[in-house]
Amino acid sequence: MKSSAIKQSNRSDILSVIMARQPISRKQVSQLLGISPAAVSNIVDELIGSGLVVEGAFGEASAKGGRRPIFLRIRGEAGLVLTAAFRLQNAWVAVCDLMGRELFSRSYADFSFDSMELLLKTLSADMEQLIEQAGGKQRFVGVGISVPGTVAENQILYSPELGLVNYDLAAVLQPILEMPVYVDKDVYLNAAGENWMGAGRDYSDFVVVTIGTGIGSAIIINNRIYRGHCGMAGEIGYLVTGRDALETGPYTMTDFGYFEKKASLRALRSQMGKSFHRIVAEAEGGDQALKTQIFQNADEICLGLGSVISLLNPQAIILHGSYAAAEPLVADYISSRLKALTPVPCEVKFSQLGDRALTYGCVGNVWKQTNQMQFLPRH
Repeated sequence: MKSSAIKQSNRSDILSVIMARQPISRKQVSQLLGISPAAVSNIVDELIGSGLVVEGAFGEASAKGGRRPIFLRIRGEAGLVLTAAFRLQNAWVAVCDLMGRELFSRSYADFSFDSMELLLKTLSADMEQLIEQAGGKQRFVGVGISVPGTVAENQILYSPELGLVNYDLAAVLQPILEMPVYVDKDVYLNAAGENWMGAGRDYSDFVVVTIGTGIGSAIIINNRIYRGHCGMAGEIGYLVTGRDALETGPYTMTDFGYFEKKASLRALRSQMGKSFHRIVAEAEGGDQALKTQIFQNADEICLGLGSVISLLNPQAIILHGSYAAAEPLVADYISSRLKALTPVPCEVKFSQLGDRALTYGCVGNVWKQTNQMQFLPRH
């Protein structure tokens, strides 16, 4: 490997360690990565000079005395990232700093777009306005975009919700926004957000399962998203957990899969005639019939999760989406059910980030694309 390539690799590794372990000293970075102190200092000095890293806040000297360590951290205010969720319902755009802190935003929580054309026209105009509100594009590092569907190499291959096939959204937006645009699948970005700032921060191998109207997942292996042969890894909505799937199929890309038909919240909401949050609130208030329905739904979910755990042996399963509202009711129940279904050990966690996971994932994707880094466990 040429010296320039080695230096770039070391730079990416050093940024990854500072991001995960900040505040951290140069000596600790050197020890963790096995890179010489001189090489670490050379790269750190460059990062400080660029404004991306800042050094300060003295630590305690060792028992043997000597100089007190000075700690490194990422300088979040060094740049901005424009983020957006392109979806027909609950779309949003936001300006964040480099640590994912939201500065300005516009949300469409109570509005449904009729078409991708209207969605694109509205969000691109709002994005231009937010750029101006933030002081102009010169401070921006790039744009992180989330879309529902299958994405490969920054291009949307297939998005039934948006009505898109082989669509290059980045190429459409880059001339308008005049900065690099990075597009990825929403469930993958949720996982990236959990990996960086959420329930996945302590793990290098885990699966994020999003449960709402449908069921999707993203697989993190060695701190990297596993995309599969054609970018469709994690489509667990198509898991088969019962023999009757042979009679109720075929299941296609434009239809719900067997597992999500059985276990998603769509059927539960339809049957009860109320939102899932309302169902949970009333069950917590003492409605035993609703509590029974929630536990029956949890059983269906566990049948799929048990298969995922046995196949992948992740450190943790992180439950994301609307289902996270049920944590107080079902956390212990799901853990006990899964222990009965598979002997493979696995922790079950619930996301606390909500849509913030997607925002962090969009910012994190820009970090990864521009610095070739990864988000490591914080311990």
